[in-house]
Amino acid sequence: MVLEKELETYRKNLTTLRHLEGRFVLVYGDDVVDTYDTFDMALEAGCAQFGSEPFLVKQIRSVEPAQFTS
Repeated sequence: MVLEKELETYRKNLTTLRHLEGRFVLVYGDDVVDTYDTFDMALEAGCAQFGSEPFLVKQIRSVEPAQFTS
C-alpha cells in the first residue's frame, strides 16, 4: 500500500509530535522531515525535496476524527 511506511512512521512518532498538535508533519519513508504551520507549506516542501516520490503530509492530532461512509 502506498504511504504505509509513512503512516507507520507517523504513528510511531505521535507521542513526540503531540506537543505540536494542529501543525502539519512531512514524513518520507522512516523519517519525520519537519513540521509546518499549514498543509500548503508542508506540501510545497515535500514537492521541492522529493519531487514525484511518495511522501505524507498529515495534520498532527492526538485523536483522529471519525470518518463515516455509506
